[in-house]
Amino acid sequence: MNIDEEKLISKKEVLEETGISYGQLYRWKRKGLIPESWFVRRSTFTGQETFFPRDKIIERIEQIKEMKGKRPLDDLAEMITEKVNEKLQIAFDRLQELDWLDESILRVFDIDKEEKRPLSIKEALCLGAVSCVRGSTRGEERDLLKRTLEVALERNDLLDRIPDEALRLYLLRKRLSGGGISAEVSLAAVTGPGAIFDPDIQLVETVDLGEVLERIKLDLGKEPGTKSDTEDEDER
Repeated sequence: MNIDEEKLISKKEVLEETGISYGQLYRWKRKGLIPESWFVRRSTFTGQETFFPRDKIIERIEQIKEMKGKRPLDDLAEMITEKVNEKLQIAFDRLQELDWLDESILRVFDIDKEEKRPLSIKEALCLGAVSCVRGSTRGEERDLLKRTLEVALERNDLLDRIPDEALRLYLLRKRLSGGGISAEVSLAAVTGPGAIFDPDIQLVETVDLGEVLERIKLDLGKEPGTKSDTEDEDER
């Protein structure tokens, strides 16, 4: 689901509902704790206003508030990154607790439920991205998405570029016919939000890779045993 399809909430409503200030909101944005892509500018009868995807922004702010109570804000972004690197050395039952795994994902990633090996951030990103679309994709499509993202992550500094370039993982389908035979093929791509595809291609799913990375930081950055709530300057 993209932001245009999600229920939006205005900046004023966010501040009122969460009890935070304008300054806190934009400070957390500058720290990278709230994705830039969630700040959506829309025209209203009073002019341009900022909106957010309701469920994501409320959940994220509550997570930040909970975590910043344990560390000063200036240390929070660094602390989250440190915790991510530490918590990636986890058993897969931790991912099950976060609702990242089911039988379909276990099959695609060839994971044993009892496996205890460390998980790299690239593996976590692939697993998280594919788990986002497990309910609307076929088994071979999940494998295609996994393999496409793995290849992309092996190239240069893609992992570092994801937040700045708003990179997305796309699942596409196209029907081919000829000689009395018709077949549907599935395609996958990693590219920016402005990508233009063949008009005859159906866009099935889009995964914001930046949001998946943010989810890794906040969900895996929590202390073990903490239940996940996730079941990704001045604009006045």
